[in-house]
Amino acid sequence: HLLSRRQRQMCIRDSFNMKLMLNINRKSYSLIVTVIILMSSCRQQSLPNSLEAINIINKDRPIELDIYDIVDSISYIPLETSEKCLLGELQRTKRDGDFYFVEDTKGLFVFGKDGRFLNEIGHKGNAPGEYLYMDNFYLDRKNKQVCIINNVQKRILRYAYDGTYISMSYLEDKDANIESAMLCDGGELLAFYPLPNDLFHVDSEYRVFREKGDTLVSERIMDAKALTTKDAFYPFLYFPMVTFNNKYFLASVFSNELYQYENGKTFPVYHVDTSATIPDEAFLDEHKDLDFFELLKIMNQRNIGTGITALEASSDYLFALIDNRKTLVWDGEKGILISTTYNSDLNLYSSLLTGGSSDEHVGYLSAEFFCEKKEDSAGSKALSELADSLSEDDNPVLFQYHFKKDAVKSLMEKYKL
Repeated sequence: HLLSRRQRQMCIRDSFNMKLMLNINRKSYSLIVTVIILMSSCRQQSLPNSLEAINIINKDRPIELDIYDIVDSISYIPLETSEKCLLGELQRTKRDGDFYFVEDTKGLFVFGKDGRFLNEIGHKGNAPGEYLYMDNFYLDRKNKQVCIINNVQKRILRYAYDGTYISMSYLEDKDANIESAMLCDGGELLAFYPLPNDLFHVDSEYRVFREKGDTLVSERIMDAKALTTKDAFYPFLYFPMVTFNNKYFLASVFSNELYQYENGKTFPVYHVDTSATIPDEAFLDEHKDLDFFELLKIMNQRNIGTGITALEASSDYLFALIDNRKTLVWDGEKGILISTTYNSDLNLYSSLLTGGSSDEHVGYLSAEFFCEKKEDSAGSKALSELADSLSEDDNPVLFQYHFKKDAVKSLMEKYKL
């Protein structure tokens, strides 16, 4: 490795002082100089360049907290059950103001602020304005449009909130494997791609799209990692992108760095310091022919971490799931690590990254769950009444957290951090 002139001067100076102090022979002296240079070079490469470390107050002792340590209240929205809309297994839910968008295996449906069913977005089919498959969807909140991603037919379809079809844009073959997407204020569409596998040989982890006629033209903004999931289709990052403090942050596979997108480029800006080691390029190259899940087993045996696997953000906090075990709550200045979160109303352990923390990922629980938890929710009048109003076959119940102001500061005080 090449060293700067300043580094060489420092190594020579330190080595000379060591020679005087220890009075060692020339051969040992040369060996020590070599070791010092190598250590200096390796140490410089292992440190993230120009990154700001997130200040984690309790890095070595994550806390277990009750959900009401960090939220003021939780909204529960039971979705109307009717013959017009009987939901199956939910895939994802999003919110814009008084509108809730709920995707299940049958379609995409819109509910009002009180959970009343409003309409369906488009229909499955092959006619104009219809779609055969829905891989994901995102909201254009500025123009009040719902955008359905259809990778199989290589297109994105746009609808008004009332379900009216508006337009369609085509995707090029190389771009038609979008796992999730986020629209920027400037109109650019950020897209995350899963790890390459035997079916999809993608070269990108992220691409940015811009409209060109009736086609969305992409540009690669982050390369795909040099590993594969082989036969499995595995996106790995659950929620890879968030907007926080008017900035767009991205996570990357096997990384503890937070990336930022700005002006057509992506670059690392923050480093999350954790105790687990992150796999380096040499390790990944050595195990590149393994099935991905076998690779994860080896990493677990060697105490090698998976880094940031999900991002979430409210108006005041950014949340990051670390090694699929701990949750970082960061207010932009200080961070707190949480091991588990307990909902005392429902006698339920969960993670802040399973939904409910933002409008991008509204949380949901089955009606059957609330019916089974009637005794646990007896201490809460509102939840007890909700449980009494449901039957096991009703549509799911959405929920959202309303976070406290200065939650990080109050957690530091309560847990003496």
